[in-house]
Amino acid sequence: MTTTLHDAHSVGSSLRPSPLFQRTGALAKATGNFFAGITWRSFGYHLVMLFLTVLGFVYAVTAVSLGLSLAILVIGLPLAAAMLLGARYLGDGFRVWTNTTLDTRIPSPPPARRGQGFGGFVKAGLSDVAGWRSIAYMVITFITGIFAFCVSVTFFAVGIGGVTYPLWYRYLPAQQISDGTWHRGAQYRPEYFIDTPPRILAQAIICLVVLVWVWPLLNNSLARLQAVLAATLLGPTQGSIERHKVLLNQARSAEASAQRMRSIERDLHDITQAQLVAIAMKVGDAKERLAAGEEPEAVLKTLDSAHLTSKDALTDLRGLVQGIHPAALNDGLGTALNTLSSSSALGVRLETSFKHEISPAVEAVAYYAVAELLTNAAKHSGAREAQVRAWTDADRLYVTVVDQGHGGAVLRGVASLHGGGLDGVAERVASTGGKFDLQSPQGGPTMATITMPRILKV
Repeated sequence: MTTTLHDAHSVGSSLRPSPLFQRTGALAKATGNFFAGITWRSFGYHLVMLFLTVLGFVYAVTAVSLGLSLAILVIGLPLAAAMLLGARYLGDGFRVWTNTTLDTRIPSPPPARRGQGFGGFVKAGLSDVAGWRSIAYMVITFITGIFAFCVSVTFFAVGIGGVTYPLWYRYLPAQQISDGTWHRGAQYRPEYFIDTPPRILAQAIICLVVLVWVWPLLNNSLARLQAVLAATLLGPTQGSIERHKVLLNQARSAEASAQRMRSIERDLHDITQAQLVAIAMKVGDAKERLAAGEEPEAVLKTLDSAHLTSKDALTDLRGLVQGIHPAALNDGLGTALNTLSSSSALGVRLETSFKHEISPAVEAVAYYAVAELLTNAAKHSGAREAQVRAWTDADRLYVTVVDQGHGGAVLRGVASLHGGGLDGVAERVASTGGKFDLQSPQGGPTMATITMPRILKV
């Protein structure tokens, strides 16, 4: 399910892995251009890969065969784990070589997990997905690499040989055919030789087409095939990208929480603590003055000042506590959203259906998200009312906020979790492993959809 929101000043797009054809860079546009630099780099790539793929295939076969044959021995599992981790680094080498030579943009996979101790090392090595995918790459590219080399070199050699044929055919050995005549040139049939001017010219033209157009087309297409293979097996998987994004957002959330805690600590130290010290000093002064026999009426102003300071301290403490956890959430998300809707500058139609328990952290994110979305709609959309729907299923919490304003809301992709705006909402939602979707065409309506796990697993 998806959510859309309206804010005229926010711009953005969610992070997505680039498609394979975008990762292949110049190869995505290269066709039969004989003079393009990518054509000659691709040709050199095929030449070098003939040797690299043989080495990679030998390593892959050795890793698998040794791991299987020695699995029953103590040394077998750690050896297999080490070779799989080694395969990951060989895969990195192939990826860097492909990026450098073919101008591709294949990102590196997530780093290997580090296990503690001997058992952790073995488990991390044997479960390293990037290592297994590198093994698969080295096996498959052994076939595709040799095939690409043979096809590219064959067509290149035929083209070069045919174009230069008029210069060297005279040096071929003479051959006699059945009618007793002698011929010197390429022989295509028992009595058909390329040794007359028309035949030589026709062959030269055909081979020129092969060299200038057919060969670059095949050469670059095979290089693109190799690049797609590398992007598929040596780059990050969709799952690893999503996990990395979740971990990154959780790290940002933790940093934002740490900053908030430091801010609260400073406020307690600089404001509340100073207020409490002032109260203690005033009460102590009043106590001493009363003990000295001073009239109570004279001490009353000091006690009144201490009383006012205590009120200020309580107000500040309530503000700090409310910043940590909104008081409205004490009675659940439904009540909090109802309170929020009734106090909004817009007329809000609220529909809620919570049939399952929701983690407090998820409730807080949902509350802040709806508050920010309604605030943005009131400030920027020109709408007079908004609709908020929130419900749960067995696994997830869904929230949609819709307004009929003039649209044009966008995400900038630069907000931090302790900041506001639509980008702050998107990052707060992402920190839970959820998704934020914004649809806001010019002219409206704006719809924001939030999907989060119902129970936040930590």
